[in-house]
Formats: sequence, structure tokens, C-alpha cells
Amino acid sequence: MVARTSRFGRLVFDRDAIVRAALRAYVEVSLAHVDPLERHSFTACAFPGWTGDLQRGAFYNGNGCGDYDVVAWTETGVVGLAYELGAGPIEQLGLSVDAVTGGPDDVRGAVPELPAELEPAFEMAVGMLGVGPEHGQRDAGVGFWLYGDRVASTLFDDPTACGADRLAVWGLLRGGRLQRRYGRETAAFAAEVARTTAAPIHALADALVDRRLGGPTELTTDELATLLPRPPDPERLLCAQQRLRKVGITWPGSPEIPAEPT
Repeated sequence: MVARTSRFGRLVFDRDAIVRAALRAYVEVSLAHVDPLERHSFTACAFPGWTGDLQRGAFYNGNGCGDYDVVAWTETGVVGLAYELGAGPIEQLGLSVDAVTGGPDDVRGAVPELPAELEPAFEMAVGMLGVGPEHGQRDAGVGFWLYGDRVASTLFDDPTACGADRLAVWGLLRGGRLQRRYGRETAAFAAEVARTTAAPIHALADALVDRRLGGPTELTTDELATLLPRPPDPERLLCAQQRLRKVGITWPGSPEIPAEPT
């Protein structure tokens, strides 16, 4: 665990806490998406992606409007990269068009002095970045790396950089949860929804994640009754099953689930 003071307040970065929060955000949005009562509309992530596992993997956190952040991890640490529209490596990191490779070197400037041990995590993170339509560049404009008792990179070198606030939330985890950033009024309303209408979805997400950290698990019949008090949309059900299977959480009886389209 490493703490740093920044314009965002006191940031605390912890590898295991980041992995848990990524898993929980992915599970939370998967459950909320299939809920036929639509009790939880303020999920930690709008458009999630996942690859790998809890030892070596990556999580994509998109807002649906073109902005996103990615965190990737190995046993040794974490790499985070973020992008906001119009603030990719060409605009924000000084990458020349002639130097674009479509690979990791496009965004290496976001994580200066990256330890060699974190190169696999960096490459996983890059693999989840969008590709710019202009020149085929991998798009990220700011990053951080966490290795042992060190945390560094452009998030701290230039905390006003576009996308920095998307990465700062990984140092502001509360109760093992990733927090979406809202304006004051929306944040108050979202907190009230979390305490009331969305409470069953949050409780279910917490229970599943706690069990999954100990190994693969499946929803119980009681949990399914809570999640699906009436039949869900079939397409949303299939999507939730596919997403949860990716992270080692299955439906009772482990039904045959078609692979997610690639």
C-alpha cells in the first residue's frame, strides 16, 4: 500500500484493493444490467470489460461517451491508463504521427520509468485501449504504475492532465468499491439510491465478490430470487451469464452458456 497527497486529496494505492474493486465493479454492473426491476442505475462503471484473472488481468472502465480508463495487474503490481476524447498520446504525450506503431510504445510516455517487472501488466492494459481512427494509435493520455512501495507516473507529474481524475478514483476506493465521480447533487442522490433501492444489488455484489476471492463460485437459488424477482430480458440474462462466467461466477447448475461474440 502506498499513499500520496495530490490535488484529488489523499490517494491510497493497494494492488489487492484495486483488483477487488475492479472485480466488484464488473460484477455490480453485470447484476444491475440483468435486474428486471432496474433498481441500480448508478453503477460504478457504465461499459465494463474484463480479461484474464485475479492474478494477471485487466479491467476496462468506459463511460459510454468515448472516455475510459484501464487498470491491469500481475502478482507484482498495477498499471493504469486513461483517455479522454481529444487527449490521446499525440495531443497529450507528444507522440508524433510518424512514430505511431499501434502498440505499447504509443502510450509509453504515460508511464515514464516503468519498472521492467510491470511490462506484462502494461502490455495487458494497452491491449484494452481504443485505437484512434486518425492514425491507428493506441489511445491514452495519462497513466500510473504501482510497484512495491512505489507509485508514480504522469498522474502525479501532471495531475491536471485530461483523464487524471479517472485514474485518481483507484486511489480513492471506499469499502472495497470503485466510486464514480458525480457533481454534488447527483452524488447525494446516487448515495441515497445505494442505501435504499439499490441495496439488494450492492449486497449481492459484495457477497459474490467475497466468495470469488476465495475461488470460483456460483449464485445460490436465494441470490437468484433476489436478483430476478420476475423473468429478465433473455438477451440481458445471456449477457450477464457470459460476463460473470468470465470472472469465475456461474449460474446454479452451470448451464451451457454460448461464448460471448468476439
